[in-house]
Amino acid sequence: MSSATWFPPERPEWRPPNWQPPQPVQPPQPEQPRPVWSPTPPPQPPAEDVRELWEDRLLDQRIVQVNGRLDNDAANRVASRLLLLDSRNQHPINLRLNSGNADLTAVWTLVDTLDALVVPVHALVVGELGGGSLALLTAVAERYAHPHARFRLADPSLPSITGTAGELAGEAAANTKLVESFHARLAELTGKPLDEVTDDFRRGRFLTADDALEYGLITDIRPRTVRPE
Repeated sequence: MSSATWFPPERPEWRPPNWQPPQPVQPPQPEQPRPVWSPTPPPQPPAEDVRELWEDRLLDQRIVQVNGRLDNDAANRVASRLLLLDSRNQHPINLRLNSGNADLTAVWTLVDTLDALVVPVHALVVGELGGGSLALLTAVAERYAHPHARFRLADPSLPSITGTAGELAGEAAANTKLVESFHARLAELTGKPLDEVTDDFRRGRFLTADDALEYGLITDIRPRTVRPE
């Protein structure tokens, strides 16, 4: 008999209950890198909603802005905000103007609204004010401008006219009266002769803030704000 160690043969009856054969040990697998997903940006509100939100915040400070061309829709929106502020309290309303032109009917909508307000309105010109939008200066209590604001003396934009010959003549006559009233209000505001104002508007004269102060369109130029150090 060999001198090697002898092991008895394995018998099933020698196995303990629930015995399982040993499982081979699997080597550890390297961890797979997880995919990096860029975070999904939150949905942005439409531009119209952002503008409404910003205007509402300014409204809480009794500030109403007139930006861009003043058409009927913009005039009605600004008029409704002015009427709302007029009904809240007696504090002045600050009207910020940056409008290069206005439709004839739109500007009179706002002028009539401003004339009907009880609270005083202070206007500040930023950027450019011209065309029919200049009539807004005739319906406010105080008129200011930033140092680099400019003014374009020009008549309001006339609406397109369609219809019969009689309708065209009647519409043209009505528009002519509105333009004449526009010139008359500005002549009264500036203290200049009506013929001089009418001629300046027909020539499309440009004015700086200093020129507008001398012309009588504004009462003061807002100086540069000095911030504390």
